[in-house]
Amino acid sequence: MAHFPPRYLDRRRLLLRPPKLDDADPIYKKIAKDPEVTRFLLWRAHRNVAETRRVLINQLSRSRYERNWVISLHGSGEIVGLISCRRDAPRSIEIGYCLGRQWWDMGFMSEALSLLLAGLPADAAGCRVWATCHIDNARSARLLQRAGFVLEARLCRHAVYPTMGPEPNDSLLYTRILRLNRAPMPRFAP
Repeated sequence: MAHFPPRYLDRRRLLLRPPKLDDADPIYKKIAKDPEVTRFLLWRAHRNVAETRRVLINQLSRSRYERNWVISLHGSGEIVGLISCRRDAPRSIEIGYCLGRQWWDMGFMSEALSLLLAGLPADAAGCRVWATCHIDNARSARLLQRAGFVLEARLCRHAVYPTMGPEPNDSLLYTRILRLNRAPMPRFAP
């Protein structure tokens, strides 16, 4: 795959845009410090905003193989979540995401995931897009299924989820093959 989706993806309610260091405080307060948000993630809740800032600096330095976006509300610009994609092989794209708890069950992550998938460039057709989630993360599993992903495997002792303890836990692997004739690209923010 030659390119990632554009840096800015825009739809009715949401704008996906690159993170900035100035985003550290709202990301920390609304997402990264919440142990309920990070419960099924591969990282613990952040202890302070400095930790969130360090993570953002690290993400910004990996832009060659990975692209990260903040998910913000149109109009207010309020940050509600994070979403990313990473090329782990030429025809394979991994996605990851998290959403602040106060915005759960409002359709924001479904819309952000749809926007990201629609924004993948034409040369991504035929690519395998995949995501994993903790075996008990029913909310994430439902999101992926609704977005057209198929359960491919249960990965035994796949990953350490820090909030679950030091031992590896099982994960579910969901995949989706991008079709050649996809919906048109969404409009983009300036």
